[in-house]
Amino acid sequence: MISVIICSANESRIETIRENVAATIGVDHELVIITNAKEIGGICRGYNAAAEQAVFDILCFVHDDVSFLTQGWGQKVLNHFRGKTPPRLIGLAGSRYKSAAVSGWGTGLPQYDCCNIFQEDKQHGRRRVYLHPQSATDQPPPALVPVTTLDGVWLCMPKAVWQEYPFNEEKLAGFHFYDLDISLRVGQRYTIGVIYDIDLVHYSMGNFGADWIQHAINYHRVVNLVPLPALAPLAPGERVIAGAERKVAAYWLNRLMKEPIDGKTRRKWISATNAWTQPALWADVAKMLLYPVKRILFEHKQ
Repeated sequence: MISVIICSANESRIETIRENVAATIGVDHELVIITNAKEIGGICRGYNAAAEQAVFDILCFVHDDVSFLTQGWGQKVLNHFRGKTPPRLIGLAGSRYKSAAVSGWGTGLPQYDCCNIFQEDKQHGRRRVYLHPQSATDQPPPALVPVTTLDGVWLCMPKAVWQEYPFNEEKLAGFHFYDLDISLRVGQRYTIGVIYDIDLVHYSMGNFGADWIQHAINYHRVVNLVPLPALAPLAPGERVIAGAERKVAAYWLNRLMKEPIDGKTRRKWISATNAWTQPALWADVAKMLLYPVKRILFEHKQ
């Protein structure tokens, strides 16, 4: 029923997730493992090669550093794709708004961002990242929220949708922005959504270094053809897009500030986002540029 697709060259991780999936999925499945994604050009080529081999109608693309907590999660996946107007692509994290500003999938704005993932760091500290636009209301939050972007830690779609929208291997080499790209493209025609009835642990806090920044700039300048900003159906904010753009830019300046990136890369991000031309962002620009100096001074005092 479900083909679980993983790109990994780590035998230990492969065996761990193989056992975890078998113990939790609860429906007929297969694992399709691509071990040479790096050699063939990146995760897009790896995922496309695996999807071509897959025998089931539902494809589930998963990182190799996760564990599923929900028993019978496979049936929940199948249920989401049934009904009169089912989504055609689902994930566990995403946003109802994608800015024109250079960014990842998130906005930092609670009215847009959606997430249901447990994250565990290297010290085995675990926290649930739960973001739901309706979590502060009196109404029970729906189990699926339509979005414009999805994070690639876990993506599921019917094979027919993948055949219509394969991963963008011609323009996206490496291992970044494949998820943003496919979610924006699929979302132009179909409903895509973040679901909240499957729990998963991701043993990573993410990697937003110089390589990610270069791919982010390239994606927004060269690769993407979807008009931005993009807003999910029924999402609030049509009248405040200009304000949202500034807030997203500020969020990413602060999000990247503490990453181990050099001064040249920091200046490249500031230039690519045109943040230096917006007085409202100058304080955030200064923090991003001066943070390495602040860290050095703090370490010296220690």
